[in-house]
Amino acid sequence: MKYKTKMYDRLYRLLPSGYRGWVSKYITYADISISPEIYVGFSLLYGICLAFAGLFLFILGILPNKFLIPISASIFISFEVIMHGILVVISDNRTKVVEEIIPDALRLISANIRSGLTIDKALLVSARSEFGPLEKEIRSAAKGTLSGESIENALKKIADKFNSKILSRSMELLVEGIMRGGDVPKLLDSLGEDIRQIRILKKEVSALVMVYAIFIFFASSVGAPVLYAVSGHLVNTMTEIGSTIDVKQSFGALGGKLPLSSFKSVEITPEFLDMYSLLAMSVISIFGGILIGLIQEGRESAGLKFTPFLLIISLTIYFVAKSVVTSTFGIVI
Repeated sequence: MKYKTKMYDRLYRLLPSGYRGWVSKYITYADISISPEIYVGFSLLYGICLAFAGLFLFILGILPNKFLIPISASIFISFEVIMHGILVVISDNRTKVVEEIIPDALRLISANIRSGLTIDKALLVSARSEFGPLEKEIRSAAKGTLSGESIENALKKIADKFNSKILSRSMELLVEGIMRGGDVPKLLDSLGEDIRQIRILKKEVSALVMVYAIFIFFASSVGAPVLYAVSGHLVNTMTEIGSTIDVKQSFGALGGKLPLSSFKSVEITPEFLDMYSLLAMSVISIFGGILIGLIQEGRESAGLKFTPFLLIISLTIYFVAKSVVTSTFGIVI
């Protein structure tokens, strides 16, 4: 175990500092009790192992050798995207929950201060279980202040645990109000009301742009798979017809050299078309999910949770549409 940890640590230190900082922040945002070194090392090492495991598909002859590098690279990239996407999805879910309950938490802290409690004790009393992930951080900040830490640093630590601009800005305003000797209960009430109004406006905007999200959903999960299935069958049919025509023999009787006499049929295999269609639908599903998240919640990362569903639906519709088109138009031809 110690050897594996050292290996993870060495591998982690070889990576760019910007990437290491990103992973460290999102592990904190996701509240995962694991070091960035182990998480990144596990992700890279097992991603490489899965890529090599994909070699058995070629050794057993299930896939042709020309797809060796694309398939292995796709397996590795997919595993890395999943591992890093987990961090983003968990952190966004925690952020969403926290932003919903911030107004209630601020109002409760304000009420406790108005009742005569100091700010540190008001924080401790306000740490309620119904506040979800925020309860743990409020309790930790309150204990820090009771043990001698400044209230300003304790409040900043709460903001550092979540990827929320609303929470971060609220804590900055609260710290500034405390340092300037302002009316803290009134400030907390105003912050809570402002955040509540912002949430209401976001929900109204999300409802107004729902039509665009539905359009993107159908375009990426229904329209694109059907078009790829139809175009794939069309290309296969044209390739088969072209392979049965001898252009030189057909136009040789006309004499002279015609441009068509040098025509060569382009061979496109069904495997290549399937590979291209699957890759294109994967890209469309990823960016379609990102666009839906951006439209609905204003964050690109919020759309990552839609990507797996879009991909599953699009692949299912693609294979169903391909089977229907082949069985229908194959009989006609």
